[in-house]
Formats: sequence, structure tokens, C-alpha cells
Amino acid sequence: MRFKPLAAACMLGTALSALSLPASAQDAEMPPFPKELLGDPAVEAEGREVFAKICKFCHGKSAYPGKAPKLNPSRYTPEFVYDRTTNGFRGMPSFKEQFSEKERQAVTVFIMSKGFSN
Repeated sequence: MRFKPLAAACMLGTALSALSLPASAQDAEMPPFPKELLGDPAVEAEGREVFAKICKFCHGKSAYPGKAPKLNPSRYTPEFVYDRTTNGFRGMPSFKEQFSEKERQAVTVFIMSKGFSN
């Protein structure tokens, strides 16, 4: 019986420390994608340029079959696309060092746009 209050205190301490943990660095860098940004033709055009520089070689119409999956934006959220572009996934490298946050955001806007096809 003596151990129950001690166990409860330990559980409470663990729960409180979990609440005070800082957000991960990855969450801190995730930019918001308001509707105004997603519909901005200038941002979409910049994203089209970024996609043409590198993304199309793996995800584009002329990509070697099987190199990378065909993109299906109707199944994605902007945050998902931005995260994969920024941090990479499996065989896809991270583009955090190659493209600025603005460029990665723009390519996300392009991929999520109605004008995107691959």
C-alpha cells in the first residue's frame, strides 16, 4: 500500500514532463499553407520552375519508369508534400540544403495546384 502514492507521483511527474517537452525542430519549420498562398499564381509559377529543375527527372512524364512514384496530389496535404520535399523519404533525398524554404513552399503550391500533372 505504501508504494501506490509513490507510483502515482511518478506517473504524474512523467505526464507533466511530457507536456512541457519542446516541439520538434521539424514541426517548428513547417510553414503554414493558407488558401491565399495555395492559389497565388506567382508562387505556383515559381514552384513550376523548381519542379522543372529537379523534380521532373524522377516524378515527371519523361522519368525513367519505376524511378519514383507518380505524384497524386489529390491524396496529399500541402504539409505532407512540404515535409517530403524538405526531409526526403526512403530513396528521395532531402532538398533542405538545395532549395530555400520559399522554393520548397513554392514547389508544394505547384504540386497542389490544379495545373499540376506528371
